[in-house]
Amino acid sequence: MPVLLVHAEWDIDVPLELAQSFFTSLTGAVYRRWVEIGEGTHMVLLEKNRLQAFQAIQVFLDEEYSPAL
Repeated sequence: MPVLLVHAEWDIDVPLELAQSFFTSLTGAVYRRWVEIGEGTHMVLLEKNRLQAFQAIQVFLDEEYSPAL
């Protein structure tokens, strides 16, 4: 399945190194997408740049996906 990882620049609950490690471990994903939101914390969905996160999620969900046969 496709995977979207949304991470915020100032997230101390999930440091950048941990997010990178998780992202690179997703070797079975059909495709992976990483979106980094600037000036955000772990609560980015409640902060000033939240629309960037919502847009990234919406675009990802709206994309056509058809698994390889």
